[in-house]
Amino acid sequence: MKRGEIYLTNFGKKYNSEFGKIRPALIIQNNIANRNIHKVQFKGVTLMPLSTNLCGGDLRVKVSKRDNLEKTSEICINELCTLDISRINLENLLTTITTSELEEVEQKLKRHLALF
Repeated sequence: MKRGEIYLTNFGKKYNSEFGKIRPALIIQNNIANRNIHKVQFKGVTLMPLSTNLCGGDLRVKVSKRDNLEKTSEICINELCTLDISRINLENLLTTITTSELEEVEQKLKRHLALF
């Protein structure tokens, strides 16, 4: 599991405006944490869900259909969350975002969290 990879993730039952169901998600957590996750008690992974409901804007990054990602989707920057690693299907890598896509995610995340 590496930063920038997209896997199917079980977000569970939808609650109010939260994302639910099994959907692709981008691993945004740093690779040091990813490599050492087996050494810690809480095995949380920080990620961002994807949606095929394309609307663009300052909180979305488009990822075109490719590899095992079946539909063009958008990374939902404002839905950043941490889930247990058991919710991620690590046996099926859907795709890896490009360097420019990751840079766009990072820029929009910094803006969203007011980190500039």
